[in-house]
Amino acid sequence: MTKKEFGLRLAKARQEKNISAYELSLRIGKSTGYMHLLETGKVNVSVDILFKICKELKIDPKELF
Repeated sequence: MTKKEFGLRLAKARQEKNISAYELSLRIGKSTGYMHLLETGKVNVSVDILFKICKELKIDPKELF
């Protein structure tokens, strides 16, 4: 899986929960710019941030892979 594919899955999961990138970024303590970089596949996600995102979206990490 590429970073871009991960980012697309993350964006889709976030949108399905009707949560904006801004709101999710606030919930996980990151900037909206960071969320944009994640969703466009420009950066790798750390395990810590992955679990924070999954907790906020109420999904299992395997749904993003």
